[in-house]
Amino acid sequence: MRTCLPRLFISGKKTPFIRLFPPFATGIIVQWYCQVPLFFWWILLAATASFIFIFFWVAFFQRFRLGWLNGISISLLFIAIGALLTGYNDIRHHAQWFGNFYKENVSIIVSLNEPPVEKAKSFKAEGSVNYILNDGKAQQVKGKIILYFKKDSLLPELDYGTQLVFHKSLQEIKNAGNPGGFDYKRYALFQGITHQVYLKPDEFEIIKGKRTNFFQRLFYPTTEKVLSMLRANIKGEKELGLAEALLIGYKNDLDKTLVQSYSNTGVVHVIAISGLHIGLIYWLLVQLLRPLQKLKYARWLQPPDDH
Repeated sequence: MRTCLPRLFISGKKTPFIRLFPPFATGIIVQWYCQVPLFFWWILLAATASFIFIFFWVAFFQRFRLGWLNGISISLLFIAIGALLTGYNDIRHHAQWFGNFYKENVSIIVSLNEPPVEKAKSFKAEGSVNYILNDGKAQQVKGKIILYFKKDSLLPELDYGTQLVFHKSLQEIKNAGNPGGFDYKRYALFQGITHQVYLKPDEFEIIKGKRTNFFQRLFYPTTEKVLSMLRANIKGEKELGLAEALLIGYKNDLDKTLVQSYSNTGVVHVIAISGLHIGLIYWLLVQLLRPLQKLKYARWLQPPDDH
């Protein structure tokens, strides 16, 4: 039994997923770095899917002889799927992305996605761009930006859901240009963030009414309590930032050089998936598999939940 397990995971026939993963990953990489027009991938997807469907109606002997061609078609199919998923998850390809409508002399309405975080010389917050105001017309848009607020005694109270309107030009997020340095532009783009802006108290106005989500309203007070506990007990800045990311997924205090080191070693997913996420997934599995306790031969599927 033990000797069969490694063969089960190594064999491509027993686990076709292993053979499908490389073309799928290839599609993701090609689309991310080359930005191929999405209609090309749709054509490739339709052509390969049609060929695979027709292939099943070919005589058995011909299918055996042309098996290599079917294998190429399946690989191309998964390349197209990987590329399309990457393309449609890139906010820049969304029809309502604010970058498609933004001009220098327009006003922007933004809602804060989180309470502002205090930095050395400013307050920082992520915001969603909701509308672009141009010539008295409001264009509904999508996309996220980073807002920096100057530390000032006149700075109004800002919180999650606060809506702002400002006229200041947005700046595209760029890297520092240091060879081998942290790719902050890519890191932000992975989160759907493409631009940033620095605002003084007299450069924006607060709109009445907040744009909030019920679950987020419950989430942030709890997060603040956990953060205050961690900050009271962990003194090192790097250690504190890593603990916040691992335990509750809070990444605002992460050291950039530390993130780059994790990226270079290929374990950045350790930061992306926090302990809280893992705990929630485990709890969900426990609840889903609980009915199996009644089945004598399926109890081994029930994870222990007594710790």
